Amino acid sequence: MTKISVVIPVYKAESCLHELYSRLRQTLDPISPEFEILFVEDGGGDRSWPIILDLALQDDRIKGLKLSRNFGQHPAISAGFENASGEYIVLMDCDLQDQPENIPLLIDALQDNPDIDIVYTIKKGYIGSWQTRFTSKLYHYTFSKITKIKVPENIGTFRAFNRKFLQAILQYDERNILYGPLMFYMGFNSVCIPITHSSRQFGRSTYSFAKRLALAVNSLVSYTDIPHRALTYIGLIVFASSGLYSFCLVLGYILFGRALAAGVTIVLLLTTMFLGIMMFSLGIIGSYVFRVYQEVLKRPRYLVSQTVNLK
Repeated sequence: MTKISVVIPVYKAESCLHELYSRLRQTLDPISPEFEILFVEDGGGDRSWPIILDLALQDDRIKGLKLSRNFGQHPAISAGFENASGEYIVLMDCDLQDQPENIPLLIDALQDNPDIDIVYTIKKGYIGSWQTRFTSKLYHYTFSKITKIKVPENIGTFRAFNRKFLQAILQYDERNILYGPLMFYMGFNSVCIPITHSSRQFGRSTYSFAKRLALAVNSLVSYTDIPHRALTYIGLIVFASSGLYSFCLVLGYILFGRALAAGVTIVLLLTTMFLGIMMFSLGIIGSYVFRVYQEVLKRPRYLVSQTVNLK
């Protein structure tokens, strides 16, 4: 039977790890007895790592990596990918909103269609609060329009792909890697299947609005140069408008003797607007420069402090 690797980033998940492992084992034993589950503990500070150690002592198919601090979801995913040895790799969250019982659907889709390299899941059923749905819809619409990379709405983290796809994605060595858009950007053959997305039963989401906003900005900066090109055009328009208005004021004074003082307020408003655009522009340019700086430093995406059942 084909070996399956399940990669699961773990953050503050002590309340659900036992049930997650139990359901994964019951699901995977019939289809891939030599499966492996890679838990990557991302510095959550709770009892997740001791629980992973305990599970690994009971079952050597449980493999664990403890990161030295909280590096974030995507670096944790990188750690799992780089240690996965299966022919098929499954990526899922740890909160059981992705149901382990759906893994055979993803694996069957890969095995029945040799030309397909990755299977995505589209969430149906519970998909969060109206704020989550709205921001998700806005993000996917904006990202798809600006970057021309078509990312379906309600796409889930839950997905499966073959080893060829894994080897390809491991070639990307950028520091600020974002696997969601990157997997679509790569252009491999894919298929989407709808699955039921359960309501959250354990804890609460750690993705705050600030984290979602940072993720959206990072995505746009990573996959398009439109922000700074747009600012260039806006700068030209503001400059031309200010110049034209100033010319009209001077011309009015020369031809008709109109006092320039009457336009001082408007000039100040235009100046303020121009300075605001400059500050915004510097912020966007600074984002690109900081990304380049991070790449030049070549710092590792993550550091591992402990492992279990890994050679």
